[in-house]
Amino acid sequence: MPADMAGLRDQLRTGRLSSADALAAQWAQARVADAACQSVVRWHESGAPADRATAGPLSGIALAHKDIFAIAGQQAGCGRGQPPDPVAERDADVLTRLAQAGATNLAALSMAELACGSTGESPWSPRPINAVSIDAVVGGSSGGSAAAVAAGLCYASLGTDTAGSVRIPAATCGLIGFKPTWDALSRQGVHPLAPSLDTVGVIARTVADAALVYACAAQAVAPELTDAAATPHGIAEWLSAARPLRVATHLPPAAPDDDVISALQAFIARVSDDHDVHAVDLPQLDALSRLAHVVLHVEAAAAHRALLQDPDAQLGASARAVLIPGAAMPEAWYHDALAQRGARLHAFVDTVFGDADVLLVPALPRPVPDWDTVTPGAPGFDVHQLLALHRWMPFVNYLGLPAIVFPIGHDRRGRPVTAQAVARPHAEAVLLAFAHRYDRGLASLSIPSPSARTSSATLR
Repeated sequence: MPADMAGLRDQLRTGRLSSADALAAQWAQARVADAACQSVVRWHESGAPADRATAGPLSGIALAHKDIFAIAGQQAGCGRGQPPDPVAERDADVLTRLAQAGATNLAALSMAELACGSTGESPWSPRPINAVSIDAVVGGSSGGSAAAVAAGLCYASLGTDTAGSVRIPAATCGLIGFKPTWDALSRQGVHPLAPSLDTVGVIARTVADAALVYACAAQAVAPELTDAAATPHGIAEWLSAARPLRVATHLPPAAPDDDVISALQAFIARVSDDHDVHAVDLPQLDALSRLAHVVLHVEAAAAHRALLQDPDAQLGASARAVLIPGAAMPEAWYHDALAQRGARLHAFVDTVFGDADVLLVPALPRPVPDWDTVTPGAPGFDVHQLLALHRWMPFVNYLGLPAIVFPIGHDRRGRPVTAQAVARPHAEAVLLAFAHRYDRGLASLSIPSPSARTSSATLR
């Protein structure tokens, strides 16, 4: 199979592959890949090979998505053994839009319980395996989506991002993680965690693939991007035609790891060859992160109040760590956090984006860690490693901004180093075009064979 969607669309357009043959090959490949990544919690037999009547940009392309989206006649598992949602009457809006564009939905993918947690681990399903290394953590909560895309199970996957849950797993697996503006994609049919932060996002192997899925799923997007999706290479050509930008950069004053900071510095130097680059201070970052966590905890506790009040409900440690603090927080804290949001967004846009189109910051401030260092109770657990996974994420959700993470290099162990680009609200096209210019493409992926990885993996 071609390595990206543009290559597959080329083969479909020229008749080298029929839609049925392409879907049959993807279905077979997905079955093999799942043995390596342990991501699938439920196969959709409707994704079996068949000629599809719907023609569109995603015809002949099979995707798989986080198990948080409603599918007619099924229950979204949401990372639990006992699904919290009733049987859905209709598909989530974003899945309907992808189907209208011709996409086939192969499977529901594993996730952290109730979307709580910055790793993809859940007590209810096997731990997803990172194609980078068996020992390397798969970030969360959309961990199954990232593991699946990295393993070649599917070209792209929809996830949700409330405090980095698309961007963290994309970064740990060396993929593209795209979080659009808070209201750019419909949340109808998406199980809530913190509704004023929850955002549907895309994990993909290339920026062009992420842009294509986004263009098909979006309620409103740049008309040029939608038009470009009509041809196999249209998205990449449109993104490649972007103009030079003004780029603001911010790196931590004290680098936690030389591998990361040196890779980021080298990348910023490269960016400065193409764009007008200047450094900015972000003194408001800590305050924004604290406000984001208040909103997250309180809204999550409200969304899952019934579970918290049920003495027989079984909740894993990560879910308890998110839900219980919200039930105890003073209501005034939450209302204050909401009341500040508008003014803080305007101030951030004025001070950062007054002279810049894009803000460039770290995605993960430390190298991708091992599972043992981020798993409470494990012998090597280091709380600082766990907290570092989402250090640069929540402020984006609190402000509702679009952001994208993408690999820019590797550390000394060969694990990906990633950058994060952020833009003003509804500047998705600018953000995608910027990241596309530096897309390392499929060469950034190092995917061992399924047999090589599963032979030494510990299945739970």
